[in-house]
Amino acid sequence: MQLLVVTFAFAVILVIATAVAMARRLHARAPDPVPAPTAAPATPDTPPVAELPALIPDFVGRADDLAALLRLVHAGHRAIAVTGAHGLGKSALTVRLAHELRPLYPDGRLYADLGAGRGDVLARLLGALGTPEEERTGEAGALAARFRSRTAGRRILLVLDAATDAPQVRPLLLEGDGCLTLITSRNALTGLPEATPFPLAPLTESDALGLCPPTGPYPAHDVGALDLVNVCGRLPLAIRMAAAAGGHPAKVADRIAAERARLDSLHIADVAARAAFEAAYAALANADRHLLRTLGAYPGARPTARIAAAAAGWEQQDAHEGLERLMAAQLVQPAEAPGAYRLHDLIHRFAAERLEHDMGPAGCRAALERLLAADPADPTAVPRLVRAGVREGLHGAAYRLAATADSRLRDEAGQLPRIAMWSAVLDAARRAGEHDWAAHALRSLGDAYRREGRYDQAVDHLRMSIAVQQRAGARADQIETRRLLGDALHRAGRYDEALREFRTALDGCRALRGPTGEADILRGLGALHLDRRRPDEAIACLEAAVPLTGCPDIRRILGSAYVQTGNLTAAERCLRSALAAYRHLGRAVGEGWTLRELGHLEERRWAFGPGADHHRAALAAFDRIGYGTGVAAAAEAIGDNLLAQGDEAGADAEYRRAAAVHGGLGDHVREAEVRRKLSM
Repeated sequence: MQLLVVTFAFAVILVIATAVAMARRLHARAPDPVPAPTAAPATPDTPPVAELPALIPDFVGRADDLAALLRLVHAGHRAIAVTGAHGLGKSALTVRLAHELRPLYPDGRLYADLGAGRGDVLARLLGALGTPEEERTGEAGALAARFRSRTAGRRILLVLDAATDAPQVRPLLLEGDGCLTLITSRNALTGLPEATPFPLAPLTESDALGLCPPTGPYPAHDVGALDLVNVCGRLPLAIRMAAAAGGHPAKVADRIAAERARLDSLHIADVAARAAFEAAYAALANADRHLLRTLGAYPGARPTARIAAAAAGWEQQDAHEGLERLMAAQLVQPAEAPGAYRLHDLIHRFAAERLEHDMGPAGCRAALERLLAADPADPTAVPRLVRAGVREGLHGAAYRLAATADSRLRDEAGQLPRIAMWSAVLDAARRAGEHDWAAHALRSLGDAYRREGRYDQAVDHLRMSIAVQQRAGARADQIETRRLLGDALHRAGRYDEALREFRTALDGCRALRGPTGEADILRGLGALHLDRRRPDEAIACLEAAVPLTGCPDIRRILGSAYVQTGNLTAAERCLRSALAAYRHLGRAVGEGWTLRELGHLEERRWAFGPGADHHRAALAAFDRIGYGTGVAAAAEAIGDNLLAQGDEAGADAEYRRAAAVHGGLGDHVREAEVRRKLSM
């Protein structure tokens, strides 16, 4: 009891002392200039991110274009859009330029394929820059602000390949004076004045002749070679494929010209490229044609031999050998990931058309069904594959793939592809009357919205899932759903509702005599009680959870609860145990929060020096991984500590740092709250 009285008296004195110190500042206060957000400093032992694709080995020509682009860069243009038709070599030229510019951008070279079905590009780019998972989810505006904050003040090059339109590109543009964004698009991007347009023309005849392997470049006087490159529209992609088809250039040119006339009469777009595709396809063996067209059923951009085998219904070794033959024919290219291949968007569309034309609806459906059973490892392909399965009426196979892959998709930086996937499954489940599928889809959607920070939508979907589970009598499934619902309500600030859901989940878990999930429910309850300022109830829940799991989060929250009650000895024991576990696991975010809590504990003991040391250690841990939210919280804690010691100048420096980071993260409410603590 005496300890509680002393601790309470200390807390009151500390609050009064801080309030008085801050009140003295408010007289004659002048507006404080808002500093620009600063990026988290790069750690010296972490190499800069280098994501540029490999150079194309047979890149030829474009010397004038490269020189013109380099002049734009050196003139200070910070965004350049290389635009033009399919198959012109926009990506190859831009990647070549990016490689030449590498020495100018030592802090990182990023690459994003906007045409590869990656719905959460910002989240992926933040991850590539080392942003912790906690800051890679949320609304698009907040993610864009974090991306700008992470890249500000650094020299970074970003390649945005296959952009569709200006709204897709604008949130991704780098804004720092030392940064450069290179964009490729088949569209003119007229709504993007921030980017300098660079329309790309077809190759010159002399450059185009350099793309006629395997017998080497044909001389300019070779009429057959000239006919070949011109009938291909002097498009690099078409020329490579036509040359790889074999035969004398004049004969290949005649075949392509005939096919081009047929396509032109049908008013089919991309005539030159498509005519070359048809010629290359006709030159393939029957087995390789089958492999190429079945790849058209795969919605991902980077198939592997395992995926190709599933699409074609072959053994994996046969598929690998077939892919190598397609690569020799210039129909696929090696991808950056080991064992993966890349299909140009036009070739993928051509393959899908040939699949439908040559094999009919039954063949398309069979290839898709095999792919659904293959469970691709590519997280960007799974949601699109599930949606394709739903469209084709393969509801059972689509649901099984979604359920199998969901544990992987849960850990992805962004949740939008997962939301799209489960929305398709939910629609199919409702039409088919599959209540179990519907309940699962609703729960997964609720969890995805919760991870995105969209708590109202999370609550709605989780409650709908519970309603379906109740009608089906699925008591065990309700437990996890109610835990997720309790967490979403807690995060939304709806504490009373959250308490009811957690308690109902806990009662259900214990009634079924299954310890699985009980620790997570108790942890959620403990954290909720802590926010409700009920530390004794929090301690009871968390102490019960400790024997059920080795998770250090529970010990950290338990330590915070003991701090609130004034039992600083027990608090320190829990916090130091959690700190050791976090360091052993390499979890810097947990380490930082625990150090910050240890700092508050020392302040409760009037030990402001050790308290400031812990806060600075927390700041260093957060700074090491670029976790902006933690950096801001630790800086503010240091400011509070210094202010209580009478160091107003030192406190102001830390408050400014915290406010700048909050602003860079797009959290302007917290930014304003911290700025109110500033002196003149």
